[in-house]
Amino acid sequence: MKTMIIFSKYKILCFSLVFLCFSFIGCVQKESKQLVKEEPKTYYEANWNSLQKHDTPQWMLDAKFGIYCHYGAQSVKLDLGNNDMSDHDAILQWKGEKFNAKEWVDLFQKAGAQFAGPVAWHVNGCLNWDSKITDWNTAQKGPKVDIYGELAKEISKTDMKLMASFHSSTLWGRMSKSNDVYLDPVGDYKRRGDTPGVHTPEGRYTPEYLNGWLDRMKEGYELYQPDMVWVDVGFGGTVGPELRKQLVDGKIVESDRELYIDGIREDIQKDYISSYFNAALDWGKEVEFVYKSFDIPPGVAMRDIENGNLDGLQFDPWMADINMQQHITWPTVWFYNPKNYIKDANILIDMLADITSKNGRILLNVPPKADGSFAENIKEELYKIGDWLNLNGEAIYGTTPWTIYGEGPAYIKNAGHHGQGKNKGTEIPKYTSKDIRYTQKGSDIYAIVLDWPEEPLDIKALGYNGKLYPGEIKKISLLGSEAELEWTQNTESLTMVFPKEKPCDFAYVLKVERN
Repeated sequence: MKTMIIFSKYKILCFSLVFLCFSFIGCVQKESKQLVKEEPKTYYEANWNSLQKHDTPQWMLDAKFGIYCHYGAQSVKLDLGNNDMSDHDAILQWKGEKFNAKEWVDLFQKAGAQFAGPVAWHVNGCLNWDSKITDWNTAQKGPKVDIYGELAKEISKTDMKLMASFHSSTLWGRMSKSNDVYLDPVGDYKRRGDTPGVHTPEGRYTPEYLNGWLDRMKEGYELYQPDMVWVDVGFGGTVGPELRKQLVDGKIVESDRELYIDGIREDIQKDYISSYFNAALDWGKEVEFVYKSFDIPPGVAMRDIENGNLDGLQFDPWMADINMQQHITWPTVWFYNPKNYIKDANILIDMLADITSKNGRILLNVPPKADGSFAENIKEELYKIGDWLNLNGEAIYGTTPWTIYGEGPAYIKNAGHHGQGKNKGTEIPKYTSKDIRYTQKGSDIYAIVLDWPEEPLDIKALGYNGKLYPGEIKKISLLGSEAELEWTQNTESLTMVFPKEKPCDFAYVLKVERN
């Protein structure tokens, strides 16, 4: 009996010790979690050295295809057949009765987009969101809809990332949060030196005007928390001198023309970017900023090429914003115009493969009609792109460039901004079966053949004298096909015999698995 009592006391003591141990471990874990949570954030300072510490997030490196939409006054003017109408009059007549954010986002998803969003502010002073600063916004004028906000809400329900683009320094309505001076849209705010309160006598924006611009830009991310912000030419103003050959690879060169870099003052640029990055730290998001040309120093964010391409493998990740419409009839090339016929899925998929192979990604402009709906031919081509990506997306999404981006005769004739639009798009490369673009993921290489080969295809990069050693290839398959492929590797090339049946209608992807 005495022994049993001692044993019972011993059991109780053991259980008590075990309980105390688990309690102690729990406390330590809880305290550790608290310590992790309370670790101070390292915020960015408003200087370029600090901002260069920002890294492009992995989601952005993995993302290769996005969609955005030009939608506004120009859409209305074209619909009404009156290009001479003022922007503010067009906005007052803008109904947008068929705008449906869910339908837009469904279309983006079916097209295979990984990031998407609106043009939030374009050229004039009307904002495409429910602004608390100015009454010139789409929630109070025109369609009476918070376009940016509605799209942000629907995109947040998907796996896509939210982006927004900003293309203006024109202000309408109240100057800023702290300045009630009202800028009437009837005024001329573009001519340098002519407008007191907007420009100084030297032609630069006044501090008051810049504060109004900054307030609007910050409101654009504070309300909707975009994962990516892209700013157009007005942000830094270097595209103009670059296109005029006054600024070449970041160097000012001799020119008969006056050099004028019309952009936002540098301290305002740094204020905006640092504030956006710091806000993202508070949101717990990894974000990216995208800019044009030489508008900010390298190493801070991602560079964009407008409706163009680059020739050659690029060391830094970059983006091309490509217009789905060909530039046939001006002035409404970026806004819906049926006279500006569209690039078909074949052209766009070839561009996507080419740009991805060079460390880039595409942001495709898909313009809606003035009523907010999309033309049937635009939807059809987007569905085709989506179908191709459903089958071949592993060669695009989440890939990195290989050490060789491609081979074949095609090249980019007009590299840089607007190159895809020159001569009405006639100089966009015509790719053949000899044009191959490479991407990679893990140990696998993807050879994207940009047209169907009717004869055996010699692939130089995969020969013994290329990048791959003898015996390094384990298997080669054609995505979407069950056929056993015939191939022979020799010193000069790898010779591939394609099956009789095509797995899809456009670019054809060979997956090369290595030992």
